[in-house]
Amino acid sequence: MKFYSHGKVLLTAEYAVLEGVKALSLPTKKGQSLTVEYNKNKTIEWQSYTDQNELWIDLTFDIAFNCIAINKTSPEHLASVQVFLRTINELVPGFYRDGLTLTTSLEFPRDWGLGSSSTLINNLAQWLKINPYILLEKTMGGSGYDIAAAQNNSPISYERNGYTPKVTPVAFSPAFKEQLFFVHLNQKQNSRAAISNYQKQGIIHTTIKDRLTAIGTEIAQTNNLAHFCSLLKEHEEITASFLNQTPVQQRLFSDFDGQIKSLGAWGGDFVLAAGNDPIKAYFQAKGFKTVIPYTDFILG
Repeated sequence: MKFYSHGKVLLTAEYAVLEGVKALSLPTKKGQSLTVEYNKNKTIEWQSYTDQNELWIDLTFDIAFNCIAINKTSPEHLASVQVFLRTINELVPGFYRDGLTLTTSLEFPRDWGLGSSSTLINNLAQWLKINPYILLEKTMGGSGYDIAAAQNNSPISYERNGYTPKVTPVAFSPAFKEQLFFVHLNQKQNSRAAISNYQKQGIIHTTIKDRLTAIGTEIAQTNNLAHFCSLLKEHEEITASFLNQTPVQQRLFSDFDGQIKSLGAWGGDFVLAAGNDPIKAYFQAKGFKTVIPYTDFILG
């Protein structure tokens, strides 16, 4: 049995999506697959491969979920896999039958932040026919927008609502796609640490939530690049104010002729760059080699 889920980009309402603000999320062309095979070994074997087909997790458990063989796996990832297995067994007792082999394969580099965990959770939920938002809550936590993106082939709006969020397809296909690029900042951001820091800042005021929702709606509808850039800038300024952080364009790219927006957890992973200049050349000259056109990156 084989299952597949798409990666994700969060275009609007980062952090605020946790408090129910409507977010605009874009599924990516690259994702992750899960292959499930049953065996008679009375063991559970878990192997994970990178986008370069390199084995980075290689574990064997007995059916009490005790690790009996470990190879190429950090203690952190061993602990994460055990949490997944034990949580799944709470939801679907005896899911492993007499023995099981699980193999995951990423299509994107692990440090890209496109959702190695969310795509895994969605794949596991597809296989076991369980609610992925329950599995998310009991393991990694978070808003769940990445689960929704994993399940869709086009842009969506997402509103958090327990285990039954509101997910709506969005006709986001701007006329200026050719002037949009995704730039990797050469570092991975820890989403859970970023969320923890955000939660220390206090609750976002209702007027700010309403404005972020409105900005997301306008971003999805506009076909004017200048208007799009002004909306991105306003969104960055609002988010910077409640995070008490400096926007990435001000910190790193103050001479860029256009607009840059952080995506998801601030401080790492990808940003969106919009403008009329030769964007790819600008960022590569500054040492940022992963600069991907919108149409090569996003589904729909």
